[in-house]
Amino acid sequence: MSQSRPDTAFRNKRLPSKDLSAPHLRALRKELLLVRADVERVELAQATLELRQAVTHFSWLKFVIPGFGGVRVGKGPKASVLNAGTIGALLKQYPFISSLASLLLAKPLRATVVAGAKPALKWGSIALGAWEAFRIWQQMKNESAAARAASAASAAQSAAVQADSTRSGY
Repeated sequence: MSQSRPDTAFRNKRLPSKDLSAPHLRALRKELLLVRADVERVELAQATLELRQAVTHFSWLKFVIPGFGGVRVGKGPKASVLNAGTIGALLKQYPFISSLASLLLAKPLRATVVAGAKPALKWGSIALGAWEAFRIWQQMKNESAAARAASAASAAQSAAVQADSTRSGY
């Protein structure tokens, strides 16, 4: 028995995208993008949770990252919890500290400090090297003077011994 029809005879010959109109395609793309954004949001939350679990031994992060855990200040049940929220409240209460912290953390000031620190480090290291060279030179000079004094003392002592031996007649 021979086949009179090909295998694709009963299949739909139009592409599936042709079944949808342009607004339907846009709506489908929008839904796909929304689902992808939700998946990425969940992955980010999971990665954040894993990062928090990985760095729990860094106690200083408790002050910086909100919700990372509180540090108890004081002893007993009335000990207050000091975390990023209470630090934020303190900074709101004392705006001078907040301004000072933002000034220290600002990039232009950091750039100025780094720009000033480079020559200071360079000339400071040169000055330290010169000071160490001067100290070594002083030590060498003192050691040579002590050696000369010791040799002069031994020469004077040998001369005294020789003079003593000539007086005694030996």
